[in-house]
Amino acid sequence: MNARFTGSALGLAWAILQPLSLVVLYWFVFTFMIPRGPGGGDGYIYFLISGLIPWLAINEGVIRSTTSIVENSTMVRKLSFRSELLVVVPNATAMIFEAVGLFFFLVFLFARGGPFQQIWLLPFALLLQFALQLGFGLMLAASYVFFRDLTQVLGFALSLLFYLSPILYQAKGRFGPLLEWNPITPLLGLFRSAALSAAIPQASSIVYLVTVTLGVLGGGLMLFRRAQPTLVDLI
Repeated sequence: MNARFTGSALGLAWAILQPLSLVVLYWFVFTFMIPRGPGGGDGYIYFLISGLIPWLAINEGVIRSTTSIVENSTMVRKLSFRSELLVVVPNATAMIFEAVGLFFFLVFLFARGGPFQQIWLLPFALLLQFALQLGFGLMLAASYVFFRDLTQVLGFALSLLFYLSPILYQAKGRFGPLLEWNPITPLLGLFRSAALSAAIPQASSIVYLVTVTLGVLGGGLMLFRRAQPTLVDLI
């Protein structure tokens, strides 16, 4: 994490300023420039930000994970350590930024008198998110060593996933059943339950999220470790 801000004037202060500036930006845009979102009022702004903060961490963690092995090829060749750590670091860093953003968001909600009866769900949501994006990160990091065009496809795939996730809108209407198949849907539901005291996702949705998360994490570890012996020769 320190290496990311090496040479910058503010150093690690960016870890606070970046998520804080994004929260302020979206609050300003949807309060003054686009004052009425779906459903109108402050409720939509809170709904939007509570979905954007986790999404930004997922997006950053997955993108940085994909190139982590190739970008640190010297370390992989010369040092004896578990190269999975190179995938863990960008995801952990993204989670730290997210935690900072969530802190300021929750402080703002608290100042506005927001209830936090379900805040106990937040650690559970963060743990599932980290495991899910780490699993995808391991898969993509191993695959990128063999297919360098992956980053071009990934940009489009993440944009598509953004609009297929209930970030800008709720998982209702004609396409609601389709969005329910997206594991990010119940994940964001947990974040909104914790921060906004929204209804907790159905038990079946949470079981689905946990099952997918464990499958993705297990599959990512398996794929990465199978590819590991050949990584040094290809990077």
